[in-house]
Amino acid sequence: MSYPTFAPRSTLFAAACVAWLAASSVHAQVPAHDRVVVVVMENKSYDQVRLRPYTASLMAQGATFTTAFGTGRPSQPNYIAMWAGSMLGVTTNNCPALPTPLTAPNLGQACEAAGISWRAYSENLATAGSAACSFDGSISSGLYTRKHAPWTQFSNLNHNNERPYTDLASDIAGGTLPRLVFIVPNNCHNTHNSTTPGCGILDGDTWLSQNLPAVIAALGPRGLLVLTWDEDDGGSSNRILTTFVGPQVISGSVYSPLYTHYALNRTITDALRLPAMGNGVSEVPPSGIWQAVVPAQKHSWGEVKSYYR
Repeated sequence: MSYPTFAPRSTLFAAACVAWLAASSVHAQVPAHDRVVVVVMENKSYDQVRLRPYTASLMAQGATFTTAFGTGRPSQPNYIAMWAGSMLGVTTNNCPALPTPLTAPNLGQACEAAGISWRAYSENLATAGSAACSFDGSISSGLYTRKHAPWTQFSNLNHNNERPYTDLASDIAGGTLPRLVFIVPNNCHNTHNSTTPGCGILDGDTWLSQNLPAVIAALGPRGLLVLTWDEDDGGSSNRILTTFVGPQVISGSVYSPLYTHYALNRTITDALRLPAMGNGVSEVPPSGIWQAVVPAQKHSWGEVKSYYR
Protein backbone atom coordinates (compact mmCIF):
# COMPACT_ATOMS: atom_id res chain seq x y z
CA MET A 1 0.00 0.00 0.00
CA SER A 2 1.30 3.48 -0.82
CA TYR A 3 0.77 6.51 1.28
CA PRO A 4 0.63 10.18 0.28
CA THR A 5 3.71 12.19 1.02
CA PHE A 6 3.69 15.57 2.69
CA ALA A 7 6.25 18.35 2.82
CA PRO A 8 8.01 18.59 6.16
CA ARG A 9 6.10 20.63 8.70
CA SER A 10 8.98 23.07 8.95
CA THR A 11 8.83 23.72 5.19
CA LEU A 12 5.10 24.42 5.29
CA PHE A 13 5.57 26.68 8.29
CA ALA A 14 8.34 28.64 6.58
CA ALA A 15 6.23 29.09 3.44
CA ALA A 16 3.30 30.31 5.53
CA CYS A 17 5.58 32.76 7.31
CA VAL A 18 6.87 34.20 4.04
CA ALA A 19 3.33 34.66 2.72
CA TRP A 20 2.12 36.27 5.93
CA LEU A 21 5.06 38.63 6.22
CA ALA A 22 4.63 39.65 2.58
CA ALA A 23 0.97 40.39 3.20
CA SER A 24 1.85 42.47 6.27
CA SER A 25 3.96 44.81 4.13
CA VAL A 26 1.39 45.37 1.36
CA HIS A 27 1.51 49.13 1.94
CA ALA A 28 5.28 49.35 2.30
CA GLN A 29 5.90 51.00 -1.09
CA VAL A 30 3.63 53.96 -0.30
CA PRO A 31 4.34 56.02 2.83
CA ALA A 32 1.44 56.58 5.19
CA HIS A 33 -0.13 59.97 4.52
CA ASP A 34 -2.26 62.13 6.76
CA ARG A 35 -4.02 63.72 3.79
CA VAL A 36 -4.52 63.05 0.06
CA VAL A 37 -5.96 65.73 -2.25
CA VAL A 38 -6.92 64.77 -5.82
CA VAL A 39 -7.58 67.44 -8.47
CA VAL A 40 -9.16 66.21 -11.73
CA MET A 41 -8.92 68.09 -15.01
CA GLU A 42 -10.59 67.21 -18.31
CA ASN A 43 -9.99 65.80 -21.76
CA LYS A 44 -6.41 66.78 -22.54
CA SER A 45 -3.43 64.66 -23.51
CA TYR A 46 -0.06 64.46 -21.78
CA ASP A 47 1.65 66.60 -24.40
CA GLN A 48 -1.10 69.24 -24.42
CA VAL A 49 -0.63 70.14 -20.78
CA ARG A 50 2.88 69.19 -19.65
CA LEU A 51 4.52 72.44 -20.81
CA ARG A 52 1.95 74.83 -19.37
CA PRO A 53 3.72 77.06 -16.83
CA TYR A 54 2.05 76.13 -13.56
CA THR A 55 1.57 72.47 -14.41
CA ALA A 56 5.24 72.25 -15.41
CA SER A 57 6.21 73.81 -12.08
CA LEU A 58 4.26 71.12 -10.20
CA MET A 59 5.98 68.42 -12.24
CA ALA A 60 9.35 69.90 -11.27
CA GLN A 61 8.33 69.98 -7.59
CA GLY A 62 7.15 66.39 -7.51
CA ALA A 63 6.83 63.13 -9.44
CA THR A 64 5.66 62.83 -13.04
CA PHE A 65 3.93 59.69 -14.28
CA THR A 66 5.01 59.47 -17.90
CA THR A 67 2.96 56.40 -18.81
CA ALA A 68 -0.40 57.25 -17.26
CA PHE A 69 -3.61 56.42 -19.09
CA GLY A 70 -7.33 56.86 -18.72
CA THR A 71 -9.27 53.64 -18.21
CA GLY A 72 -12.11 54.29 -20.62
CA ARG A 73 -14.36 56.73 -22.42
CA PRO A 74 -16.30 58.93 -21.99
CA SER A 75 -15.65 60.87 -18.77
CA GLN A 76 -17.91 59.21 -16.23
CA PRO A 77 -16.33 55.71 -16.28
CA ASN A 78 -12.92 57.27 -15.60
CA TYR A 79 -14.15 59.11 -12.52
CA ILE A 80 -15.85 55.99 -11.19
CA ALA A 81 -12.61 54.05 -11.77
CA MET A 82 -10.73 56.57 -9.62
CA TRP A 83 -13.37 56.41 -6.91
CA ALA A 84 -14.07 52.67 -6.79
CA GLY A 85 -11.14 50.98 -8.54
CA SER A 86 -13.55 49.74 -11.20
CA MET A 87 -15.85 51.24 -13.82
CA LEU A 88 -18.60 48.99 -12.39
CA GLY A 89 -20.24 48.48 -15.77
CA VAL A 90 -20.71 52.20 -16.39
CA THR A 91 -19.98 52.98 -20.04
CA THR A 92 -21.75 56.31 -20.67
CA ASN A 93 -22.23 59.81 -19.28
CA ASN A 94 -25.88 59.08 -18.50
CA CYS A 95 -27.34 60.89 -15.52
CA PRO A 96 -27.70 59.08 -13.25
CA ALA A 97 -25.11 56.47 -14.19
CA LEU A 98 -26.48 53.07 -15.12
CA PRO A 99 -26.70 50.85 -13.17
CA THR A 100 -27.57 53.19 -10.29
CA PRO A 101 -27.42 53.34 -7.37
CA LEU A 102 -23.98 51.79 -7.11
CA THR A 103 -23.20 49.86 -3.94
CA ALA A 104 -19.64 48.62 -4.50
CA PRO A 105 -16.78 49.53 -2.14
CA ASN A 106 -15.48 53.03 -2.84
CA LEU A 107 -13.22 55.62 -1.26
CA GLY A 108 -16.00 57.46 0.54
CA GLN A 109 -17.47 54.29 2.03
CA ALA A 110 -14.02 53.02 3.00
CA CYS A 111 -13.09 56.31 4.68
CA GLU A 112 -16.30 56.37 6.67
CA ALA A 113 -15.80 52.75 7.80
CA ALA A 114 -12.29 53.65 8.99
CA GLY A 115 -13.30 56.90 10.70
CA ILE A 116 -11.41 59.00 8.12
CA SER A 117 -12.86 62.34 7.04
CA TRP A 118 -13.48 63.04 3.35
CA ARG A 119 -15.07 65.71 1.20
CA ALA A 120 -15.49 66.39 -2.50
CA TYR A 121 -15.56 70.06 -3.52
CA SER A 122 -17.22 70.72 -6.88
CA GLU A 123 -17.34 74.12 -8.53
CA ASN A 124 -20.87 75.35 -9.30
CA LEU A 125 -22.51 72.63 -7.23
CA ALA A 126 -25.37 74.67 -5.81
CA THR A 127 -26.11 72.79 -2.59
CA ALA A 128 -24.38 70.13 -0.56
CA GLY A 129 -25.36 66.61 -1.56
CA SER A 130 -27.40 67.67 -4.58
CA ALA A 131 -28.27 64.88 -7.02
CA ALA A 132 -28.92 67.32 -9.87
CA CYS A 133 -27.53 66.31 -13.24
CA SER A 134 -26.16 69.80 -13.90
CA PHE A 135 -26.10 73.42 -12.83
CA ASP A 136 -25.45 76.52 -14.89
CA GLY A 137 -25.92 74.93 -18.28
CA SER A 138 -26.80 71.72 -20.06
CA ILE A 139 -26.33 68.17 -18.79
CA SER A 140 -23.34 67.72 -21.09
CA SER A 141 -21.54 71.04 -20.74
CA GLY A 142 -23.05 72.90 -17.79
CA LEU A 143 -20.49 74.37 -15.44
CA TYR A 144 -21.34 71.60 -12.95
CA THR A 145 -22.14 68.16 -14.33
CA ARG A 146 -22.85 65.11 -12.19
CA LYS A 147 -20.87 62.85 -14.55
CA HIS A 148 -17.71 64.36 -13.00
CA ALA A 149 -18.89 63.66 -9.43
CA PRO A 150 -18.78 59.86 -9.01
CA TRP A 151 -19.71 59.87 -5.30
CA THR A 152 -23.23 61.00 -6.22
CA GLN A 153 -23.86 57.62 -7.86
CA PHE A 154 -23.32 55.53 -4.69
CA SER A 155 -25.84 54.72 -1.97
CA ASN A 156 -23.35 53.56 0.69
CA LEU A 157 -21.77 56.87 1.69
CA ASN A 158 -22.71 60.17 3.34
CA HIS A 159 -23.74 62.60 0.60
CA ASN A 160 -23.37 65.52 2.98
CA ASN A 161 -19.65 65.29 2.20
CA GLU A 162 -20.36 66.47 -1.37
CA ARG A 163 -19.75 70.20 -1.02
CA PRO A 164 -19.86 73.36 -3.12
CA TYR A 165 -16.34 74.51 -4.01
CA THR A 166 -16.73 77.66 -1.90
CA ASP A 167 -16.56 75.46 1.23
CA LEU A 168 -12.95 74.55 0.44
CA ALA A 169 -11.54 77.96 1.37
CA SER A 170 -13.43 78.04 4.66
CA ASP A 171 -12.30 74.51 5.56
CA ILE A 172 -8.68 75.44 4.85
CA ALA A 173 -8.98 78.63 6.87
CA GLY A 174 -10.62 76.78 9.74
CA GLY A 175 -8.02 74.02 9.78
CA THR A 176 -10.69 71.41 9.05
CA LEU A 177 -9.55 70.18 5.63
CA PRO A 178 -10.47 66.46 5.54
CA ARG A 179 -7.97 63.65 5.13
CA LEU A 180 -9.28 62.69 1.68
CA VAL A 181 -10.23 65.50 -0.69
CA PHE A 182 -11.39 65.50 -4.30
CA ILE A 183 -11.49 68.84 -6.12
CA VAL A 184 -13.54 69.11 -9.31
CA PRO A 185 -13.17 72.45 -11.15
CA ASN A 186 -16.13 73.50 -13.25
CA ASN A 187 -16.28 72.70 -16.95
CA CYS A 188 -14.61 75.95 -17.90
CA HIS A 189 -11.77 75.81 -15.40
CA ASN A 190 -11.09 72.11 -16.03
CA THR A 191 -10.94 72.90 -19.80
CA HIS A 192 -13.80 70.53 -20.69
CA ASN A 193 -15.47 73.41 -22.55
CA SER A 194 -12.18 74.44 -24.11
CA THR A 195 -13.75 75.81 -27.30
CA THR A 196 -15.48 78.46 -25.20
CA PRO A 197 -13.43 81.68 -24.88
CA GLY A 198 -11.72 81.81 -21.49
CA CYS A 199 -11.89 78.04 -21.00
CA GLY A 200 -8.79 76.93 -22.89
CA ILE A 201 -5.79 74.96 -21.73
CA LEU A 202 -3.80 77.99 -20.63
CA ASP A 203 -6.88 79.33 -18.81
CA GLY A 204 -7.13 76.05 -16.91
CA ASP A 205 -3.46 76.24 -16.01
CA THR A 206 -4.00 79.78 -14.72
CA TRP A 207 -6.91 78.56 -12.57
CA LEU A 208 -4.68 75.90 -11.06
CA SER A 209 -2.01 78.53 -10.32
CA GLN A 210 -4.58 80.66 -8.50
CA ASN A 211 -6.21 77.86 -6.51
CA LEU A 212 -3.70 75.14 -5.72
CA PRO A 213 -1.03 77.04 -3.73
CA ALA A 214 -3.39 77.39 -0.76
CA VAL A 215 -4.24 73.69 -1.01
CA ILE A 216 -0.58 72.67 -1.13
CA ALA A 217 0.16 74.88 1.86
CA ALA A 218 -2.57 73.04 3.79
CA LEU A 219 -1.30 69.54 3.01
CA GLY A 220 0.81 69.31 6.15
CA PRO A 221 4.08 67.40 6.57
CA ARG A 222 2.55 64.12 5.43
CA GLY A 223 0.16 65.29 2.74
CA LEU A 224 -0.06 64.46 -0.96
CA LEU A 225 -1.51 66.40 -3.89
CA VAL A 226 -2.44 64.47 -7.04
CA LEU A 227 -3.13 66.39 -10.23
CA THR A 228 -4.55 64.22 -13.00
CA TRP A 229 -6.76 64.27 -16.09
CA ASP A 230 -9.72 61.97 -16.67
CA GLU A 231 -8.88 61.14 -20.31
CA ASP A 232 -7.00 62.59 -23.27
CA ASP A 233 -8.40 64.67 -26.12
CA GLY A 234 -9.86 61.67 -27.95
CA GLY A 235 -6.62 60.26 -29.29
CA SER A 236 -6.04 56.55 -29.77
CA SER A 237 -3.77 56.09 -26.75
CA ASN A 238 -5.75 57.88 -23.98
CA ARG A 239 -2.43 59.00 -22.46
CA ILE A 240 -2.83 61.60 -19.72
CA LEU A 241 -0.66 63.54 -17.32
CA THR A 242 -0.56 62.61 -13.64
CA THR A 243 1.75 64.29 -11.16
CA PHE A 244 2.24 63.95 -7.39
CA VAL A 245 3.37 66.80 -5.13
CA GLY A 246 4.05 66.66 -1.40
CA PRO A 247 6.70 66.58 1.33
CA GLN A 248 7.18 62.83 0.93
CA VAL A 249 7.64 62.96 -2.87
CA ILE A 250 11.07 63.24 -4.48
CA SER A 251 11.25 66.47 -6.49
CA GLY A 252 11.78 65.90 -10.20
CA SER A 253 11.26 62.15 -9.96
CA VAL A 254 9.73 60.13 -12.79
CA TYR A 255 7.59 57.00 -12.69
CA SER A 256 7.52 55.21 -16.03
CA PRO A 257 5.58 51.92 -15.52
CA LEU A 258 1.98 51.79 -16.70
CA TYR A 259 -0.28 53.79 -14.38
CA THR A 260 -4.08 53.92 -14.66
CA HIS A 261 -6.97 55.25 -12.61
CA TYR A 262 -7.15 51.82 -10.97
CA ALA A 263 -3.55 52.29 -9.85
CA LEU A 264 -4.40 55.77 -8.57
CA ASN A 265 -7.23 54.31 -6.52
CA ARG A 266 -4.80 51.74 -5.09
CA THR A 267 -2.24 54.44 -4.29
CA ILE A 268 -4.87 56.40 -2.35
CA THR A 269 -5.99 53.37 -0.36
CA ASP A 270 -2.38 52.51 0.47
CA ALA A 271 -1.54 56.10 1.44
CA LEU A 272 -4.50 56.27 3.83
CA ARG A 273 -4.12 52.62 4.94
CA LEU A 274 -7.51 51.62 3.60
CA PRO A 275 -8.36 48.21 2.11
CA ALA A 276 -7.72 47.88 -1.62
CA MET A 277 -10.84 47.67 -3.74
CA GLY A 278 -11.98 46.62 -7.20
CA ASN A 279 -9.22 46.29 -9.77
CA GLY A 280 -6.96 48.17 -7.39
CA VAL A 281 -6.38 44.91 -5.53
CA SER A 282 -4.10 43.67 -8.32
CA GLU A 283 -2.35 47.00 -8.99
CA VAL A 284 1.26 47.60 -7.94
CA PRO A 285 1.68 50.86 -5.99
CA PRO A 286 4.30 53.29 -7.35
CA SER A 287 7.83 53.08 -6.01
CA GLY A 288 11.00 55.10 -6.51
CA ILE A 289 9.24 58.45 -6.10
CA TRP A 290 9.14 58.66 -2.31
CA GLN A 291 11.63 60.49 -0.11
CA ALA A 292 12.35 57.42 2.00
CA VAL A 293 11.52 53.75 1.76
CA VAL A 294 9.06 52.89 4.48
CA PRO A 295 10.26 49.78 6.31
CA ALA A 296 7.83 46.91 6.55
CA GLN A 297 6.42 46.42 10.03
CA LYS A 298 8.57 43.96 11.99
CA HIS A 299 7.03 40.91 13.60
CA SER A 300 8.52 38.50 16.09
CA TRP A 301 8.59 34.76 15.53
CA GLY A 302 6.30 34.50 18.52
CA GLU A 303 3.67 36.57 16.73
CA VAL A 304 4.05 34.51 13.57
CA LYS A 305 3.76 31.20 15.41
CA SER A 306 0.73 32.45 17.29
CA TYR A 307 -0.89 33.56 14.03
CA TYR A 308 -0.45 30.14 12.39
CA ARG A 309 -1.42 27.98 15.37
